[in-house]
Amino acid sequence: MLMEMSGFLDDVKKSEIISRLEHEDTNSALAAEAELSVLWAISKVAHLVPEPSLEFGTKRPDAYSNNLFASGPAVLEIRALSDENFSGREAMNRTANIISNYADHLIKGAGKHLYFEFLDQSYYNEGRFHRERCVDPHFQLSKPITTQLRKWVTASDWPNPDTIRLTEGKTDVVISWKQKTIPLFRTFCRMPPVAYDLEDNPVYKALKKKANQVKGAAKGILKCVVLVDAGSNLLRRLQRLSGSSQEVGGEAIIRHALSKLNLDIVIVISPYRHNEFVFASRSHLLWNITCFDRRSGVPDGEYDCVKEMAAQFPRPRYEGYQARDLHKQGGFKIDRRNWHLNTHMKWIRGNKMTVKISAALLHEYLAGRIDVEYFQKKAFGDGANLFEKELTRGHSIRNMHFEAMGIDEDDDYIVIDLDIDWDKISRKVDGSSK
Repeated sequence: MLMEMSGFLDDVKKSEIISRLEHEDTNSALAAEAELSVLWAISKVAHLVPEPSLEFGTKRPDAYSNNLFASGPAVLEIRALSDENFSGREAMNRTANIISNYADHLIKGAGKHLYFEFLDQSYYNEGRFHRERCVDPHFQLSKPITTQLRKWVTASDWPNPDTIRLTEGKTDVVISWKQKTIPLFRTFCRMPPVAYDLEDNPVYKALKKKANQVKGAAKGILKCVVLVDAGSNLLRRLQRLSGSSQEVGGEAIIRHALSKLNLDIVIVISPYRHNEFVFASRSHLLWNITCFDRRSGVPDGEYDCVKEMAAQFPRPRYEGYQARDLHKQGGFKIDRRNWHLNTHMKWIRGNKMTVKISAALLHEYLAGRIDVEYFQKKAFGDGANLFEKELTRGHSIRNMHFEAMGIDEDDDYIVIDLDIDWDKISRKVDGSSK
């Protein structure tokens, strides 16, 4: 995608996107992927100007297009959303890390056995329903908590009992002993990431911030925000998660935002799992594109180009929350990637050989990001290095070409033809006979 966007992005913007794509911070990486994907898809079907100057103010939105919508030009802001803070996960993980580190201080390795279930509470305040997780984002170890932990962890028959409950201030958590835990998945709360207020939620807050980013657009230019599901329950399920009358869904939040904020259109892009029941149940991921419009009487064909844009996206490989968890586990690091295309080879007319090798793998090796041992293992498995073997047999590289595998693949092929260079051999023989 980045290569195809070279005519639209200057060197500074390209470098910035690459830096964010390769960033260890999951929020930054997925946000850059969302921005690049949407800009690329728009460029395939409509006019596009990235980061245009607006008539009023100094802020620059992500894009401008004069024909993405049938009724007129628009400025667009793109935002990837997750439940990272909304679900309390960040605060829960922080608390778990502090307690686990203290347990390790008491007994080496004790922290890896701890599993944390945070409780939740519900109440009414000034006639409004509230439900919140019992986790303090500013949690610190206090003397009562350290005393309780020390008594439990250092007991001669630990873990007996196999659970304890720590309660102090905003924190109310049950800690269980497990044979083994995974740091990324050792915290839990029964309260799902749902909203109980039309404005106190990440969707409304994101739209409010983005509305400020596009407010400098001239009169007659549509103001649009594209929200991409990067692990957001409110975008993944736009309706209420449960039948509770207290809960509000993503659709209600977006319509409320359109009624209050200086925005015209909100587009939600989310991967969803389509289930099929033929002879056996099976499912595959597709893109769900939903458009919300503040205006009444939207003209026919207003979103035809948006639908064409959505059709450009490669089929999603993961749901938003899956991509987020994989990135946090380092699944997108170069030395952890598993989507390099497999090496293929074939022999033609006796000794001639053609080898198809992953272009991404070769590029990473040439760039010095992986060493020769890793390259050989990924390219040839436990077998012999084919290039060394063919060189020993006197075969040279006679031809190379690139074989594109399409946008649905994260990789392409370098095709290498190997054969004996009879012309060179004959020249050597002729030269030695003179």
